[in-house]
Amino acid sequence: MTKRKDGEGSVRQLPDGSWECLMQSKYINENARPKRIKRKAATEQEAIKSCRLALKAWEKEFERGRNTKIDKTRTLGSYMEEYVDKVVKNRGITGSTYKSYIYTLNANFYNYKISKLQLHMLNTVEFELYFDTVTHDKSRKTASVPIQLCKQLSTWLYGKSLIPEDYARFVETKHEKRNEYFRDKENADKNRKQIFSDEDIVKFYNSYKNNLSEYSCVILLQLETMMRGGEVLNLHIEDIDFDNNTITVRSTIAERFIDNDKTKGLEKYEKVPKGGKERVIYMSPFARELVLYMLEQTKLKSRHNPDNLLYPSFLKHGKARSMEAYEMQLKALCNKIGVDRDVRQRKQPSGKVINEGLNTHALWHTAITIANTSRNANVVVNALQAGHTAIRTENIYTHSNLKAQEQIETASKAVLNLKPEKALSEPYMKSEVNIDKESESMSGQDKELYEMYLKLQFP
Repeated sequence: MTKRKDGEGSVRQLPDGSWECLMQSKYINENARPKRIKRKAATEQEAIKSCRLALKAWEKEFERGRNTKIDKTRTLGSYMEEYVDKVVKNRGITGSTYKSYIYTLNANFYNYKISKLQLHMLNTVEFELYFDTVTHDKSRKTASVPIQLCKQLSTWLYGKSLIPEDYARFVETKHEKRNEYFRDKENADKNRKQIFSDEDIVKFYNSYKNNLSEYSCVILLQLETMMRGGEVLNLHIEDIDFDNNTITVRSTIAERFIDNDKTKGLEKYEKVPKGGKERVIYMSPFARELVLYMLEQTKLKSRHNPDNLLYPSFLKHGKARSMEAYEMQLKALCNKIGVDRDVRQRKQPSGKVINEGLNTHALWHTAITIANTSRNANVVVNALQAGHTAIRTENIYTHSNLKAQEQIETASKAVLNLKPEKALSEPYMKSEVNIDKESESMSGQDKELYEMYLKLQFP
């Protein structure tokens, strides 16, 4: 064994041709002896580098009060599990978000090669290969979650000195590189049906008029109001204001692990809508008709309604309808009335073949598309109705905003050509709007944006 200079430890070549490096820490171990780390590698420099990295990682943990043994056999997948449970979970994310991360990683990370690699096998190329593969296999939105978690994990491992470089930090996918992307997938995506067509909406309307499904009214209310499916299913009767023709979206249905423990089963729970705040939306004449119909059906068919829901399950328990049931009923109704969901098969990395097509979330996208592509569309007002949080003025619920929402192009106007009936409340007048009062509490930039928006709505 050759004695090296300080910091390089002792290195020797083994009979099999590999190299072994031994380094000693400046800290005393629990057995009253200096901590020693030993590593093997194919070359002398690799052995020194691996040993130095392992020693540095141990010393960092020791300085934090933890005498942790560095497990050389641990895979990136096991570190991802630790990172999500100990770091991501403690950032204050909701139970449904944590559950979504676990399910997404199970489907899009743990079944890929990179999760099986030990840390010394990692490099930039491995992360590039994984990012390109998962982006090719899945949609960009689906792939973005495991990719971002991988980048965060890489930085975390580097900070703990478990890897010599932050490999994933600056890796780009082929879709992000100029003039380099998967043309076959890009062309296939262009030919996919992204939203429901006008003909589909007419079929949904006819199914509602002919009582073909309990969920026809739910589908149309989504299309008419730009609410998400879980928000519609969790509406309470007190959320409806017939005097002012408004609906207050206070909560939505979500799933989480019991006690936020992934080893336990799932439970349904109510959570605040996406964006973290309730919102008030305008109830159009057709939306009002749908709400009244749902109320009538609830009174006639619901044996129990302990939570005072607008449209609970008509089964004995009277609880909120689940999104799983909604998805199944949408598929069944589409098959019955001839609505093409553009169902296609996709093979997962595990070999399992699944069917994918338009779902309840596509109803939300359809409603937003109708509103945003109409003549004189106002994206600020549309965002307010849909619950987007990108525009700061969306949570300012004033008479002027509700008046503006009345002008949103909805399915009943753009597709069904239904004649609006006079609402119970009188139209809000321009004189009721006090721009100075509404903008007093805003910052300079927000105040200017809000005043410009009101001037556009009330010239």
